[in-house]
Amino acid sequence: MGFFNQLFGRKSKGEQTMRETLNIGIILGSTRQGRVSPQVGSWVKEIADKRGDANYEIIDIAEFKLPFLGEADSPGIAAWNEKLYSLDGFIFIVQEYNHSITGALKNALDLAREP
Repeated sequence: MGFFNQLFGRKSKGEQTMRETLNIGIILGSTRQGRVSPQVGSWVKEIADKRGDANYEIIDIAEFKLPFLGEADSPGIAAWNEKLYSLDGFIFIVQEYNHSITGALKNALDLAREP
C-alpha cells in the first residue's frame, strides 16, 4: 500500500480497507550544547500524540554519534539508516544556520542510505 493510500485510507482493487498506523519521526536536527530542540520536540510530540492518528517518536541525531564530514565511518551510520527506514514520515525540528539547516542535519541526511 502506498504512502498516500495508507495516509488517507484509500484502497486499490482487491485490497481490503485497512488503515495501518503510521510511524512518524520527530527528528532533532542539532547536536550543539545548550540547544532547545529537545524541549521543542517534546512539545511537538505532546501535541501530536493527542491526534491519535499515528505513532510519534523523537529521534535525536546527537544520539547516533554520526561522523563529521571527512571523518572515518561510524557504527552509528547503520543504526541511523535503520531508524530512518523504519519510519513512514518525518517532522524536522531544526535551527536556521546561514539561511539553511544545520551542518549536522545536512550530514545526517547525506549519510542516509537504503539499508
